[in-house]
Order: sequence, then C-alpha cells, then structure tokens
Amino acid sequence: MTAMIPIRYDVQALRRTRPLAAVITDYGIELRPSGRALVGRCPFHDDQGRPNLHVYAENQSWYCFRCAVGGDVIDFVRRRENLSFGEACRRLEERSPATVSPPPAPHPASPRERRWDRLTLEEQVVMNTACALYQHSLWREPRALAYVRGRGIPDWVIRQCALGFADGHSLEAYLRRRSGLRVAQDLGLLRKASGSGHASALPEFLAGRIVVPELRGGQCIWFIGRSIDDDAERPKYLALGGERPVLGMERAAGQREAFLCEGVFDYLTGVAWKLPAFSPCGTHLPAERLGFLARARVVYGVLDGDDPGRAAARRFAEQLGDRFQPLQLPDGCDLNDVSRQPEGQRNFFRLLAATRRQTRMEDTHEHAR
Repeated sequence: MTAMIPIRYDVQALRRTRPLAAVITDYGIELRPSGRALVGRCPFHDDQGRPNLHVYAENQSWYCFRCAVGGDVIDFVRRRENLSFGEACRRLEERSPATVSPPPAPHPASPRERRWDRLTLEEQVVMNTACALYQHSLWREPRALAYVRGRGIPDWVIRQCALGFADGHSLEAYLRRRSGLRVAQDLGLLRKASGSGHASALPEFLAGRIVVPELRGGQCIWFIGRSIDDDAERPKYLALGGERPVLGMERAAGQREAFLCEGVFDYLTGVAWKLPAFSPCGTHLPAERLGFLARARVVYGVLDGDDPGRAAARRFAEQLGDRFQPLQLPDGCDLNDVSRQPEGQRNFFRLLAATRRQTRMEDTHEHAR
C-alpha cells in the first residue's frame, strides 16, 4: 500500500494572492473603512451589537475585540469553516486570484496617530498622575484587589508593576482642580464631555477596570484595563488608542532569553516568576517592532494552548526564525491558568528545563556538523 505524501502549500503565496478583506467579504461580511482598519460584524460570536471585527490591510491580519482572537487569511478560513490548516490552504488555493474582488480601501493612516513613547512633558505629567491615582484607588477597593490576588498576582508585583483601579471619578475630580482635563481628554483617559458647561461630567475611559500601565524609565506611558466582571455587554479589555506599546519591553530588552506572553495576566505571572517577560497584549506584533529582542538568543513563546495561540506561534516562528521556541501549554490554558493549578509553577519550569536541554542538544549537534 502506497503511503500518501502530504501536500505542501505555498503559504506565503496564498497570503499574498488571496487578500484577506476580499476573502472575508466573499463570506457575506460587509466591511467599512474606519481609520486604519476595515470593520465589520464578526461571524464568530452571536452578539452583533457593534462591529468588532477589524481587518488591517498593511499586514493582512484580522482581530475581533469581542472574541479576543485573530490571525491571517488562513486562520480566518480555518475558524469560519472549522477546517484543519491544510484543508484551509486547499480551500484558498481553489480560489482563483484573478476572481478575487478588490477590497474596499481603508482611510489612510493618520499622521497624528499617537506614539506613547513620544509624550510631551505636560502629557507625561498627566499620565504619571493618573497612574498614581489608580494605584491609590486599587488599595482602597477590596473587590478590585481581591480580583487581582485571585488571579495569583502577589502584592509585590502589584506594587512593582504599578497596578491600579479606575474608580470612575477620582481622576476627573483631581485634574479638574489642576486644569488638566484637556490633556487627559486628548490622551483618551477622559471621554469628551457630552453636555455643555464646565460642570459636565467627563467619565473615565477605563472606569471600573483593573489598570495595568506600561512603564518606561519609571514613568507611565500607556494603560490597558481589564474588566472585573465578565459582562457580555462589555469587552474584557480596553486600551488607550494609538500605536500599542509592548507591555514589559524594558524587562526583555537586552536579555539573552525572553518570554513572549499572550495576555496581560500571563505577563504579570511571568513577572511574578522573575522571568524577562513581555506581551503584545494579543497575538500580533509587527516585525518592525521586534528590534528590542536583538540580543535574545532564544525567545520562548508562552502562548495560549488553543488554536489562535498555535496560529500565533507559527507567525512568530516566521518572524523570529530559529531563536523562537514555543512552550506547549496544556490545551485551553494560558500561563495565568497554569499558575493557579496545583503544581502549576513547578510543571512550567520542568517544561522550560526540558526545552532548554533540547535547545542545547540541537545547538551542539549543529556545531558538530
């Protein structure tokens, strides 16, 4: 009996010749320009209250802010039709590039898109002020503090990483007395006033959320917030707009080993375990923003043990080459889940030790050739 030879697909060619937006619209999903992205209704969840699916033409990727999953055109077809990787490639290959309709053009990228590592002095003062107020509020809010501790994050990490809680009123009240409202609005910390007059309320953008800042040189440059309640009407995470910084970049920059974590609490778990961890707060990080890993001999991928996590591992392997080493977490688990399991930390470091031994053996074999 002749063994079947597995079919190999030119994955890069499929991604290049089957434009993501065109494939998505062929599934009957309408996409409309919105800033740098095309947005539409995500087919992977039932609640269609707002368009959560974002398609980015510059790197041919998609992401749903409700599902918290994303990927490339192959990942979309796999998830949409419940196919294996090879079956999704075959389905795309059957699609003739010549018949693909052109996608709608997104609005050109705004030249004023915020870069959080380029704050003015006035902006930096407001960010530092917000960070201090959020930290103070966390220790005064038992429910918020219990949530963070319940995720396995020790108090010393809470303090070192300057975790906070946006109570919804303290920041606005403090800045109103010090004429900082306009700057906070421009930064996105406070929403624009809906009423008229000086007394109009300016709700906090991150109100009711655990706030995790990105610190550079001891100063706060950005925030991402996690809702305490898993409410279907609210996204789990909200982040300030603009170009999203790498969370924990200074911990990983210049290190010989670095640990790429998918989620915010995975990153905090890595900090608690004294790892040089960082996180893109998702599964995407453009190649042009990986320069801080130049000294890393190995980058361990600590990504979720699910299909999106495995798809992300493939993408990072393409970007980082041989220096990328994925750590296979249990199915359906992320690093923070593992940390809360019996013997979770010990099992993780056993996995890490085994991967390190395998890497050394491969290096020795390569040098001997």
